[in-house]
Amino acid sequence: MAALAIGLPLWGIPSAVSVEPQANPAAPSRNDLDTLLWPSVDAARRIDQRGRALRPADLRDRVAVVAFVTAECSIACVTRILDLDRVAKALPQALRDRAVFLAVSLDDAKGGNATLRAFADGTAGAGTRLRFLAGDAAWTASLMALLRYPAARMPEPPPQVLVFDRRGGIAMTYGGDPVDRPRLERDIPLLDTFAQGLGAAPAPASPQPR
Repeated sequence: MAALAIGLPLWGIPSAVSVEPQANPAAPSRNDLDTLLWPSVDAARRIDQRGRALRPADLRDRVAVVAFVTAECSIACVTRILDLDRVAKALPQALRDRAVFLAVSLDDAKGGNATLRAFADGTAGAGTRLRFLAGDAAWTASLMALLRYPAARMPEPPPQVLVFDRRGGIAMTYGGDPVDRPRLERDIPLLDTFAQGLGAAPAPASPQPR
């Protein structure tokens, strides 16, 4: 728990984690992850490199890992994506559907989905479990403001790797050069035990058979 709590929000988005239970769990309010991916309620749909739409419902009750890319990023950015791809593939089978890995492009959808898919396939391979998401100029501007990232540093994207708990609250920020893969592989299963997010107690361990 201490390893997770030490990285609580350092990047500008106020945490949605609360020690109080949600009044209406059937209609979850916007959380940190929603704010990142859909800054406004009328934000455009997010489409991944395979042409599939990403919706808030796809992320509910999932641990989410988010990194940032551009098609012109350096080897450090490419290595970061490869590290996250390895983490995604190394998770135990039971956890693979409980963790979502997103690589958010800051290219303002230049070249359309075909460019993003070529970058994704050429970097992590067609079989990657990462979903690469293209945005538009408004979304890119919002991300840069939330991350407090100077535009002068582009096209090198922000190095942060962000991890969100099962209720969409920011749980951890990692430096991305290089990704601490062993720690991330430990933290994701631990975060999955917090069914109500870090603001509530983790689920009790299942009794071991005698």
